[in-house]
Amino acid sequence: MTLDAEFDRAFRLHQEGKLREAWFRYEAVLKAQPAHAAALHYSGVVLYQAGKHAQAAERIRAALALQPAQPDAWSNLALVLDAVGRREAAVNAHKEALRYSPDAPELLVNLAGGQLALGDSEAAEASARKAIAGDPAHAGAWYNLALSLVPQGRVLEALDAASRAAGHAPAQSAYAGLKAQLEATLGAGTAARQTLEAALARAPTNPALRFQLATIEDESGALGAAADAYEQVLRLDPQNGAALSQLMFVRQRLCDWHDLPELRARFEAGVTRGTPLLSPFVLLSNSSSRALQRRCAAAWSAAQGGVVAPVTPRLLSGARLRIGYLSADFHTHATAYLAAGLFEQHDRARFEVIGYSTGPDDRSPLRARVVRAFDGFVDAADWSAERLAEAIRADGIDILVDLKGHTQGASSRTLALHPAPIQVHYLGYPGTLGGGLVDYLVGDAIVTPPAHAEDYAETLVLLPGSYQVNDRRRPIAAPLPRDALDLPADAVVLCGFNSAYKLNSSVLDAWMRILEQAPAAVLWLLVRDAADPQVRNLRREAVRRGIDARRLVFATTRSNPEYLALFLNADLFLDTWPYNAHTTASDALWAGCPVVTWRGETFAGRVAASLLHAVGLPELVADDVDDYVRQAVALAGDAADRTRLRAYLGGPGRASALFDTATSTRSLEAAYEAMADQYRRRVREPIRIGPP
Repeated sequence: MTLDAEFDRAFRLHQEGKLREAWFRYEAVLKAQPAHAAALHYSGVVLYQAGKHAQAAERIRAALALQPAQPDAWSNLALVLDAVGRREAAVNAHKEALRYSPDAPELLVNLAGGQLALGDSEAAEASARKAIAGDPAHAGAWYNLALSLVPQGRVLEALDAASRAAGHAPAQSAYAGLKAQLEATLGAGTAARQTLEAALARAPTNPALRFQLATIEDESGALGAAADAYEQVLRLDPQNGAALSQLMFVRQRLCDWHDLPELRARFEAGVTRGTPLLSPFVLLSNSSSRALQRRCAAAWSAAQGGVVAPVTPRLLSGARLRIGYLSADFHTHATAYLAAGLFEQHDRARFEVIGYSTGPDDRSPLRARVVRAFDGFVDAADWSAERLAEAIRADGIDILVDLKGHTQGASSRTLALHPAPIQVHYLGYPGTLGGGLVDYLVGDAIVTPPAHAEDYAETLVLLPGSYQVNDRRRPIAAPLPRDALDLPADAVVLCGFNSAYKLNSSVLDAWMRILEQAPAAVLWLLVRDAADPQVRNLRREAVRRGIDARRLVFATTRSNPEYLALFLNADLFLDTWPYNAHTTASDALWAGCPVVTWRGETFAGRVAASLLHAVGLPELVADDVDDYVRQAVALAGDAADRTRLRAYLGGPGRASALFDTATSTRSLEAAYEAMADQYRRRVREPIRIGPP
């Protein structure tokens, strides 16, 4: 057999996917002719396919040294470079390929993909458009064009491009998936569902499409359909961490706990095993240790944020530190309700404060108030992580304060790019972020005591009193009469207004014990709508525990002042665990309703204890579940004690440290100055701020 015939045989085997046989034949060619450029090139591709990236790059470079004018070899080198994270070098290799075939649509599409990986959406758009000019039916070019338009905020144009991609290549699931994603973004949920159902008719076993359909159902509020779809994903892909997380979360929101023990066991085993995309936020509302939460958060950060960029040392601002607050919640959201006063109260002689918003503008009065509170406000809702990081860097932010953590809409990738010399997490997520995304975590002596430091990836900052800032300017509407709220006129009203995902069988067990021992009491819960499935499910669970279902009363969501007024008709707030009431507990205390809790082992389970200490009622923090039940029953039967507590909260409680926005702001500012001082001295140590 001639050398050319031997190479052709190797190449055919390679095309058939027989990598081992192809490798040995390429090696035979190279043994006979070490400078055989094609054998070097394609044996390098075999090495790349086998995951041996360093050796692959060496082989392909050797081929290019012999014959530089090989666009395919340059493209394959780019693939290898991209696989090892050398994205800029990969783009340069794509450009070299185009030197030898400047108008080849496939090469232009590859270049656009590399430019997208670098975050250069405008360059990617130009490359994709040039590819389309050469081949108007090139589906990959339309797809990359759509991807390049999204970070530029041109969603309608992106949808048109994605529709063309899907039309030219209907069998490509990714193209249909992007089309559906953009339809959902534009509020066309029905169209998105139809797109996905059509794609699934062609590829019924595609877990990515099935997961996307589940997400559409989830976000539309069709939780039962979402649960079914997530279950189907797990049947197709049992190790799908995202589907497992979301199925657990949907079950909790529905108060459907029938298989939660099994799902939790799978989740915990997955964290231990390293299953990707298990949500640390979902873990917070399920029994877990701080160590497990840290491990889960670290894996999530690595997946969402990618490689953490090194910090580039620079001089901090002098007279006024530049503080950037990063959040998707600068609208009608619990974080904005808590922090609006903080942004307003900052000492402008010492701090310049800029808000970076990655969430929606709901055009609400709260949004307008938050925008006014900052010295500068950047609406970055449609920006790529790279563009946002560059803006933060260009603004000279000294301390970037993340208010999201691992909640929906988080900016993990932006944090991983480390656009500020000092990065901090505060308020929005009760736990470690893991993965080196931030330097400091702001807590207090109760939620993050020094003894727990090893369970946090960040250096701890302890504020005096409670870490949670509150706003004194929150109005409370006039209360409605009890009969307008379906509450018995003479009942003791025990409320539990936490979100449904914080409820669980252990909490309900305790609550039913309380109702059993307090026969004059009713349990008042909050739901979106009286027809929500959790109403039926919770009443069924109550009956299982021997409690009349009519003793569970449900209020529906309403404006914040009207919601706060609900607490005026409540006698006692019952907390949840392992995820406490956070903003909701502050709401109750602000409206004068006493709260009973017990201190757990994790940040999320210790917040209500922190709030009660700060408001001056530490005696309402129970030692364990039995003590919690005992205290709740005692208060349910003691009207005079409840009256005393409400009077306290209406007077000294309102004047307490918990609701002193100005003092909380000064404490946080002292922490920022301590961080800046440590940065200038090139040290990082735990920070404890003393009382004013």
